[in-house]
Amino acid sequence: MEATNNLERIRRQGRLLEIICLVAAVSVVPLTAVYWTAFNLLPADMTRQAAELAVSPELPGWVRLLCFLAALVPGVALMVTLLRLRRLFALYKAGRIFTLATVACFQSVARALFVWAACAILSTPLHGLAVTAANPPGRHMLTLGIGTTELALLFIATLAVVLARVMDEARRLDEEAALTV
Repeated sequence: MEATNNLERIRRQGRLLEIICLVAAVSVVPLTAVYWTAFNLLPADMTRQAAELAVSPELPGWVRLLCFLAALVPGVALMVTLLRLRRLFALYKAGRIFTLATVACFQSVARALFVWAACAILSTPLHGLAVTAANPPGRHMLTLGIGTTELALLFIATLAVVLARVMDEARRLDEEAALTV
């Protein structure tokens, strides 16, 4: 009885998380576009980090477009990760827990997390160049840095790789048990 209840909870949560991942993935580009379009109208607290690099706190349209494109680098990687998570939760919703398809999907989520972490690291210098593009010669900045967000993403990606291997081993043991008479 407990296993049935647990599987039903997994299916319900899978359905909910599938929807959440889809909504979040579809929201990334429009929300990023709204932010950079309205950048000059936003409160200083929301723009301080970018405005500190620029000569003027108000960015021209073409610079905001460059910033938007730089933000799309990790944004698209986030979208891919969310869409792969959505596929994983769809498998859970269907009650497919320890199947080869689920393990393969989990592995693709782990790879997407690594790509997202790499894109987050790459976005720092791209953002610095974009924000300072309108600065006078000699005032352009190339910024580099790895912060707690990037390190956390790398840790979570590594954790996902290990969990995918554990899931694959559980799937293999389950298949062997099903063949044992």
